[in-house]
Amino acid sequence: MTAATFDLAPLHEQFASAQPFPHIVLDGLWQEDELRACAAEFPPGDDRRWITYPDPKEYGKRAGASIMWGPMTRNFFALAQSLAMCGRLEELTGIGPLTADDVGGGMHMTGEGGRLAMHRDFNVHPTQPLERRLNLLVFLNEEWERKWGGTLYLGASGEVAVEPLFNRTVIFACGSRSWHGHPEPIVGEHWRRSLACYYYAPLRAETGDAHSTVWGER
Repeated sequence: MTAATFDLAPLHEQFASAQPFPHIVLDGLWQEDELRACAAEFPPGDDRRWITYPDPKEYGKRAGASIMWGPMTRNFFALAQSLAMCGRLEELTGIGPLTADDVGGGMHMTGEGGRLAMHRDFNVHPTQPLERRLNLLVFLNEEWERKWGGTLYLGASGEVAVEPLFNRTVIFACGSRSWHGHPEPIVGEHWRRSLACYYYAPLRAETGDAHSTVWGER
């Protein structure tokens, strides 16, 4: 897996100054043929290896851990979790030193009626003294219309709307303001596919007590 040539360092100010919290949306970051190969490796929705969630706030969400990854998906995460990628993200965000992990990440797929309520993520790694600082999402949907639902919203009031279009990457800081989700249910027989990688850094004094996912009302 290879990322398209993209110098992230000049985008630091754009990332840092973005509202309602630091984030950036990048199109065309990855080689398209390789992303298509990743999309082709997604198992069907009824594959029993998918992890599903009973909570209606994340109804219909399917998560695929490493046991489900095909060779191209493994290559993607090898690059996304590499020291080189961590270094590029440190230059982009000013956050570091970063360590990549796919705990809770990996393959994500949501079908008809599925949604993810607005939320803030858990803040401390479940097994290591690390704080979750950054999310990276890559969408794999070559055909997607706004009326199908599944739009990613950033901000407690959904101030920023990001359509989940093919080869669109969203990188955002995790923290007390980082509300996000796709609360509008998927309409019709469409699958919203994405790859997710999370990044951690050493605990800080301001990290606070560990908490699980914090859900909003929407």
